[in-house]
Amino acid sequence: MSKDKNIVCFSDIQLREIFNRAGLNSLDIERAIADYTRYRESELSSLSLLSYRELQNLGKDVFKGLKQGGEIVDNILKEYFGYIDYKKEMAETYQESKDWGLVFSTSCYSDVKEAQESFIDYVEEVNQTKVKNSKHLQELTGITHLDSWNKKGGKYVTPDTEIEAKENAIRELEDTITGSRYSKYSRSFKKKLQEGAKYKDLLLIEPKDFNLPETWSGTLAKDKYSSMLCAISSEYLISEKSLMLLPNLRSIAEELEAPYSVLMDCYKLYK
Repeated sequence: MSKDKNIVCFSDIQLREIFNRAGLNSLDIERAIADYTRYRESELSSLSLLSYRELQNLGKDVFKGLKQGGEIVDNILKEYFGYIDYKKEMAETYQESKDWGLVFSTSCYSDVKEAQESFIDYVEEVNQTKVKNSKHLQELTGITHLDSWNKKGGKYVTPDTEIEAKENAIRELEDTITGSRYSKYSRSFKKKLQEGAKYKDLLLIEPKDFNLPETWSGTLAKDKYSSMLCAISSEYLISEKSLMLLPNLRSIAEELEAPYSVLMDCYKLYK
């Protein structure tokens, strides 16, 4: 059984209490609830709703303490508060520097999809427009040159030529857009699973509806099928090293009305 199967969504009363404990005043809580709903629904057409002032009013690491006293908080709400923490950090850097390049290099981590989504959403909020592609993102941010990330050395290295620096910028901005869109796409699977969706329902969630191509790079999932496997694995804790420690895969397959081979593919995903 999914680890959060009993937690589908919170009532407005519960959300008001949670945001009140997170540090928002009563005037800002309604906008926070609307913004969380936008995030949970992975809405593509809506801009993020919390202003810089409202982000400032949220306490640092707002998720901490919400599980005290036996309280249960679902994964999507937990991810939302992580997303808000990244956005708050980016907003503070941008408001102090007015330099998107500094924001990108200090807070937009290539291996953290919540950070990538936060960056794109905040750029869109500040500019009051949706990002179309990497060229459009360059126009909005002025980011035209970036150092190369040395994966082995773990540091940024200045390219030898201006052309290389420009190519790095385009590539990293494209990867950030993809990561942001994948974050929303991945969350749509999680939400459906928490609502009791079956395998046939998951098959209806298409990458193109999130402006993703049929295949992509830069994330663990590379296409529709692997995205679905990642979501099922996450919701049902199918990431253990030993089959002896796994939940009953046949029971999960029956619950999802999915072929057993799909659950075996979930297991193999992390091997």
